[in-house]
Amino acid sequence: MVNANLSVRARTTLRGHIESVLFPLSLEVLGASEEEWRSATFPDLASKFNFLTACIEQFERDIPSSELTYLASVEDVIRYYKTPVARPKYIELRPSLYH
Repeated sequence: MVNANLSVRARTTLRGHIESVLFPLSLEVLGASEEEWRSATFPDLASKFNFLTACIEQFERDIPSSELTYLASVEDVIRYYKTPVARPKYIELRPSLYH
C-alpha cells in the first residue's frame, strides 16, 4: 500500500514506476500512440476491463467498482494509482478493563 506521507522523491519514483508499467500496456491493449498514450481512452468495455485487470495484477491494488466510472483514460488510471491508500482508523469497541 502507498503511504500518505511519501517524500517528493518517492512520489516521483512512484509516478515513474506507474508510467513504466502503463506505457507498454496502453500501447498493447489500447493501441495508443507513443506520443499521446497518457490521454488514450478506452474504446469499449472489454478494453477497459483488460487494461484495468492488468493494472490490478501489476500493482496488486484493487479498484473498487465505485471508482470505475471515473477511470476514462490512462491519465485517470495514473492519477488513481498515485493516490495514497487511506488506512482505516480502528476504534476499540470493548471497554478497557484497567481504568
